Amino acid sequence: MMDHAIALTEVQYLNLNFLLTIQACLKSDRAAAAYKFHLDRTCAARLASMSVSQLQVLAANMPHESLFKPVGNLAELLDAPPGLAMTLCTVGARPPVRPPGERAASQAAA
Repeated sequence: MMDHAIALTEVQYLNLNFLLTIQACLKSDRAAAAYKFHLDRTCAARLASMSVSQLQVLAANMPHESLFKPVGNLAELLDAPPGLAMTLCTVGARPPVRPPGERAASQAAA
């Protein structure tokens, strides 16, 4: 019997599981995990170096606030046919990338 079990809110549970998942992915393949979870180098290094206990404390101190926000086009994903979800998620997840020549021209004009 677990007499000392900690009761987590749904949000705390989600935050902890997400942090642990990201950390496991970072330890397996840091570059792929950073891309997959949209992490910059600093966040990736920090998360990879944290102990499970530190991740638990972080999650425990966030009882009502998710550390991870839904993608910006979640409403479109919910309404889309399942086969289009991945494409819509990819398109909506990052700002559009402009070709190098177009970037240079817009920077010169600014």
